Amino acid sequence: AVVSTQSGQYGTKPGCVFGFPVTVTNGVVTVKEVDSIPEKLREIIDLQNEQLRAEKKVALGECDDIEKALNCVEQTAWTILETPQLKKLLDEKEGERKAKEEADKKAADIKAKEEAKRKAEEEALKKAEEEAAAAAAAAAAEEEEEIDYDAD
Repeated sequence: AVVSTQSGQYGTKPGCVFGFPVTVTNGVVTVKEVDSIPEKLREIIDLQNEQLRAEKKVALGECDDIEKALNCVEQTAWTILETPQLKKLLDEKEGERKAKEEADKKAADIKAKEEAKRKAEEEALKKAEEEAAAAAAAAAAEEEEEIDYDAD
């Protein structure tokens, strides 16, 4: 970022901090000038000028209606972002995010169902083992009674 000290550097306002293409020769920073600026880039620079102006007023306390200035900044940002290509890219990214979120949710649901199934199987096995142990104990007790009965 280079401070715009002269009017006219890419159409920025003097004193605004802007990112410019620069060269550095012997420690001297020079903003690269261009012959023409594409219209869309010109629009973006103008919008950023307005955004920076509003931010500066808020920062310096020169704005009576801070909420209005911040809304202006937000609207400017969205205006810059609303190009057809960028909108398509943002929509694609949002679609990917939603698909990943859905896949993650499905994976979590499957994992939860598997965990519940595993726990149910463990509980069923434990119950079967307890019943088998109880049946074995009952059979042993019955056998012991038969032995005691035969002994009499």
